Amino acid sequence: MAEEDKQVIDEDLTDSIAMLEQILEVMPQDLMALRALYNAYSQRGCSEQAFEYLGMLANVACSGNDSETAEFIAKQLPGFEEEFPSEVAVQLTRLQAVVGSVDGQSAVVSEEKPASTTTDAEIGEELALAWKLYEENQLSQEEYSSVLHDLTEVSSKEVDVPVSVLHVLNDRSFSKMNRIMNHMSSRSGVPCVSLLNFELSEQMTEVLPLEVAVRDGALPFDFFGNDLLVAVLNPFNNILIDKVEKASGHRCHTYLVSAEEYDIALGKLRGMAA
Repeated sequence: MAEEDKQVIDEDLTDSIAMLEQILEVMPQDLMALRALYNAYSQRGCSEQAFEYLGMLANVACSGNDSETAEFIAKQLPGFEEEFPSEVAVQLTRLQAVVGSVDGQSAVVSEEKPASTTTDAEIGEELALAWKLYEENQLSQEEYSSVLHDLTEVSSKEVDVPVSVLHVLNDRSFSKMNRIMNHMSSRSGVPCVSLLNFELSEQMTEVLPLEVAVRDGALPFDFFGNDLLVAVLNPFNNILIDKVEKASGHRCHTYLVSAEEYDIALGKLRGMAA
């Protein structure tokens, strides 16, 4: 990458960091903003600031007994052992108590959590997609910052559709949606389809829990032999596909769909499930 390009990206990261820090002023314990700031400072090579935000993230994870976030932090900490050995040791000790309580208190917390609430891991995939689109010049710096802001804000609320980059862009009436869709399809190798060409059957309500379509952004819409055809909003989220295959017991073929058509199909699934 040319030195000029690196300078532009660094300037854009500075703008994103400023925006995220403004979010933290209003919501100081916002997991998405803290994690995005950790990622941004890591990308800039600012280890001290990155470690600081990782510590803030650990504070929120420990106070909320959030084992999933604690596991993420525990995986990041070894990268700071050489620079902050004693601090890393302290954080790992704190996090062990949270990760080790999955079968105890955290299980109770999980049961009380609304099914539609988006987790840090799920929104992390969407934050990564937004960054990818920005890096590949599909989003301007201003558009990227707006998407980042909306993802962070919406993820803190209870919603009845997945929190996704495509939903954010659709809600903002993004004028280059077709270009974005074609780019995502080309880069991922996942073809685009129109769900309007398929008639959903009640069998689709049985093959996967409705929660997967509502929260995770994976909606089954047909079978091809014994293989399941699944509509997705983020074709780069391979973790989600593994999850769907395990949950359904079928090999899955993914297809990229628009947020608008996804929501229409989701509404039909809800109606049949009811």
